[in-house]
Amino acid sequence: VSEQVKDEKNEEEMSEPFLVPTNVNLTLNTQIKNANLFNQTATNLGGKIYVKDGALVLEEMGFICNAAKLQLTAMYRTPRRNHIYVGLDYHMVDINIEELVHMLPQLDTIVPMLNSFKGKAEFHLAAETYTTADYKIKPSTLRGACSIAGKDLVVMDSETFTKMSKLLMFNKKTENVVDSISAEITVYKKEIDVYPLCVTMDNYKVALGGRHNLDMTFNYDVNVLSPIYLGVNVSGNIEDLNIKLAKCKYAKDFRPVRQGKVEQQSAVLRSIIRES
Repeated sequence: VSEQVKDEKNEEEMSEPFLVPTNVNLTLNTQIKNANLFNQTATNLGGKIYVKDGALVLEEMGFICNAAKLQLTAMYRTPRRNHIYVGLDYHMVDINIEELVHMLPQLDTIVPMLNSFKGKAEFHLAAETYTTADYKIKPSTLRGACSIAGKDLVVMDSETFTKMSKLLMFNKKTENVVDSISAEITVYKKEIDVYPLCVTMDNYKVALGGRHNLDMTFNYDVNVLSPIYLGVNVSGNIEDLNIKLAKCKYAKDFRPVRQGKVEQQSAVLRSIIRES
């Protein structure tokens, strides 16, 4: 057998997914000192693991990673080799946003705005999807919600921010600090909706919301509510960005309404776990 054939065979074997055994009913109470999880070293893992007839469940698995506290409830089911179900409820407190994107690289596509911020935040993600045998997400089955909340976050300099700050007449500073942000985002198939939220920066209060797609095209409305009242529409993609003045979509006294989408998606996942 040639070396090339051997390498191809090894690659095929390595890409084989983990299949949860059937006809097994097992419950484990765990206390793990160290483990590799989400590209990080996690410590002090504790929680319950269930294996039952083709389904693997992690129930409220708590752990510490890079000084951040995290809790994970997840379900992994393998009805077919190339049709794997993954559902998770992932809650992180006081996590560095840069570390968050490193831990879950898929968030760069689902929540691209995260790359624009630096600092610590609280992040909550509840989602479910089917994947292929090599764990690539099947977009038509993806649905979920996430929320992010933080204070004193730094907005990273970028071409997009520079263009918008000129139109919105922001003061140019060495660091652009956002006093607070609280965002809710939902994902359904290839569409990502960012529900209207408010951001305060310096003397400015800004409302924004919109939609982007997994092909990285987007359409956002950004309104300055004070000290001036001004609207901007941002559309297109990063390579072909279209930023223009537009009619204000949000009222001067706009107050975001919490949607509770993450909690709803979390309840759906826990219901699926109970039924299984």
